[in-house]
Amino acid sequence: MMLKNFRNFGGFIAGIAITLVLVLMVNVVFASTGERNISVFFDNIKILLNGSEINLKDVNGKAVEPFIYNGTTYIPVRAVSEAFGKNVIWDSTDKKVMISDKIDSPLSDLGFDTHYVPLKDINSNVIIEKTMNENQAEINGYIFDKSDIYEKLSAKPTLSKLLIDENGNFIAIEQITNNDGYEDICITKYDKNGKELLRNTYGGSDFDIAYAAKYNSKMGIVITGVSQSKDGDFANDNNSPFVACINAQNLELKWASPVQIADHVFFVTDNSVFVVRHEGEPYSGIGDYKLSVVKLDSTGQKLWSTEPLSQWIHSIIQLSDERIIVVQKFIDEQGNIEIGSIKCYNKNGELLSSFEADCYGEATPTDDGGFISVSIRNIKTVPQPIYISSIWYDTETVVTKYDKDLKLEWRKTFDSVKDAIGFDKIIPQPDGSIVVDLSN
Repeated sequence: MMLKNFRNFGGFIAGIAITLVLVLMVNVVFASTGERNISVFFDNIKILLNGSEINLKDVNGKAVEPFIYNGTTYIPVRAVSEAFGKNVIWDSTDKKVMISDKIDSPLSDLGFDTHYVPLKDINSNVIIEKTMNENQAEINGYIFDKSDIYEKLSAKPTLSKLLIDENGNFIAIEQITNNDGYEDICITKYDKNGKELLRNTYGGSDFDIAYAAKYNSKMGIVITGVSQSKDGDFANDNNSPFVACINAQNLELKWASPVQIADHVFFVTDNSVFVVRHEGEPYSGIGDYKLSVVKLDSTGQKLWSTEPLSQWIHSIIQLSDERIIVVQKFIDEQGNIEIGSIKCYNKNGELLSSFEADCYGEATPTDDGGFISVSIRNIKTVPQPIYISSIWYDTETVVTKYDKDLKLEWRKTFDSVKDAIGFDKIIPQPDGSIVVDLSN
């Protein structure tokens, strides 16, 4: 049997649907007794589209061949649908084949497939959800009122991070150029009216760059970054990242410690800092690396480290009962599907449990002993100018709440920006509510 000169794709899809129904009916028969071997007939069947033969391949690029079973010809849905310019997604959870139109984009011929599978909302009616108003802004997980001093500080071209303390004082972390043309890190503390209270500069004879910063009323200001200086405050010999703690009262450096990849993966409590570090030989950038979560005390000394973890560590938090949650990102064997893994450790760094999650993201502890995870998921590529070399994605934000027993309590997907770059920024609150920032 040969299919050719399709005039109506809707009718063609209907035919596929009938075939799928037949397949499901066969599977229902088999379900009562498990799997069975069946005899199918291969007869070098070819599929023609407007007179031209289609090369039928599966999702991995391997050739597949139509066959006949009980008088019905079975053809691969993905291969034929893609020949008509359609996207095909297999939802293994709900056992669905989803066929949709492709976006007319310069990327549409590049074959990028995010293997996107929608996630169902769960108990979303219990979520306490607020929306930021036009007089508020979010930076670094902090919600600021758009006062004159905020507008002035946030507009500074040298600003790296902006924090706020419990008294409403602003803490600005900036990159400044020193007399030798290299960059240093400058921290300035302002009161709520914009009056400068303290200022201090940190670095050495080369580049010193701050990547992230967090504030804790007892620990102080904790920054992470990279230093190329072999002298000065963050001196090292191999351009390795650092974490440093600064006294918030006088802006004096309390301590600095080497880490591995610390652009944002760290967590600060009243008496400790959790970082990511390679605990074996210093990582040279060649070959595999095995990163551990390391707990440092209030003086920067190591208390313990976890076992080496095989995949990227995406987030670290400490729950109210001192258990440690580590969120990791895993990629399947084909390097395509990204899923999450959540590990739970006790206060001494001993593994208590580990489980797979539908997605991964930044985690925030909540007062009830659980936590909220915010994940940004790629849906599909979107059009971009031909001279842009990066890939642009349409994304969605998935917010998941776990209770104190690490059970999924609720989940909701946000996607107010359709078929374009942009996402809903969600800021979890300690009380378990969420604030939605639609400014992106």
